[in-house]
Amino acid sequence: MRGQQPASAMARQEQILLEYVQRLDRYREGRRAVHLHLSRLRPHHRRNHHLRIAATTFDRPIKKFDGGLFRLTNNDMIFMTKGATVADIDEAVLRLRYLFDEDPIMNRGDGSEDRFCTWYDLETDYPAFLAAIEMVAAAARKPAAASESSAAKPEQPPDRPLDSAHLAQMEKALASADLSGQLRRQSICFMLPGGAPKALFQELFFSIADLGRAIMPGFNLLASRWLFQHLTEILDSRMLALLTRRDDPTLATNFSLNLNIATVLAPEFQEFDELLRAGERGAAAIELQQIDVLADLGSFLFARDFLKDNGYRVCLDGLRHFALPLLDRERIGVDLVKVQWGRDLADYAAGDHAMQLKDVVERIGRDRVILCHCDSPDAVRVGAELGITMYQGFYIDTLVQDTAMLPGGQTRPRAAS
Repeated sequence: MRGQQPASAMARQEQILLEYVQRLDRYREGRRAVHLHLSRLRPHHRRNHHLRIAATTFDRPIKKFDGGLFRLTNNDMIFMTKGATVADIDEAVLRLRYLFDEDPIMNRGDGSEDRFCTWYDLETDYPAFLAAIEMVAAAARKPAAASESSAAKPEQPPDRPLDSAHLAQMEKALASADLSGQLRRQSICFMLPGGAPKALFQELFFSIADLGRAIMPGFNLLASRWLFQHLTEILDSRMLALLTRRDDPTLATNFSLNLNIATVLAPEFQEFDELLRAGERGAAAIELQQIDVLADLGSFLFARDFLKDNGYRVCLDGLRHFALPLLDRERIGVDLVKVQWGRDLADYAAGDHAMQLKDVVERIGRDRVILCHCDSPDAVRVGAELGITMYQGFYIDTLVQDTAMLPGGQTRPRAAS
């Protein structure tokens, strides 16, 4: 049940679910179910990669027990199993709670009911469960449910591009907005096949998509590359000011920042660097976008030397796999390179180019290549086949959370297959 399905197929899924639940009336013993109300999450938490990860979270209990997962029209999920305890199922549910930890429905500080999931012991709760599934199936059959479902599906990028006039409005909004709640962190991890991920450092960044929805809803901030570039320079300044003012504890650990070259050469970065020198700090890496490097090689070379002289590692970001054979990392003088994961990389690596890519990774350095945007086990599997040992993405986040939840940091990672 990966990816989007047509509305008619999704409605059929609910009818199949109803028929299945009706047949369970005489076979309730030892069966449990949990209804995951993903439709109640904020839209930016219901995007395709979130839903894919949510589905793969139940791979383990499905294989271990007699279980099944149904995805509904509104993106809710129903998991049913026989022979599993509440603790067995809750292990998977806890992973999702970590994944969606920032969503308001997870806030139960007032002791109110759990809005994220509803549990059923089918030996005693079967009538209530059947009634709930009947309502779900009925809603899917109604024409009105189609528009409601459409609104609940992961958001598509808005069609309206951001122009120069609205950019000024965006700049003004960013200048006055409190962006502390928009600062994101994502681990970059070392991982070998069959092993647990080990966090090497954390990237600090603003999500442009999230900021756009919060400050300028209805606009596609990515429509114009050069307006987007100008916007990222503004956000760079806000991030440095935020980190300088708050003395963020992440700065005492190993971390990375994705910055424009113009930002690295600006006074704000020098002030930030002085702050780091004055206190305890871990190893720091600065990520520079490939398009920014190519736009002004002279400025890149100056910024690269400045960063290295001041103890920073330099990472070249924004690479696609087809550009790797052209890259001479040592000659460019960068320490790390980031390659974007995508299905086209899987197809490329499965063909005649597999050996070429493996050789390129070996030449660049197996401990120098980061595969980012990893949203599925396939990313880790393909990366391992190519000799890559460092990964970043939402799927890697779930593996890190697996490790954190088990005693002593030990885990049994999901197979990358």
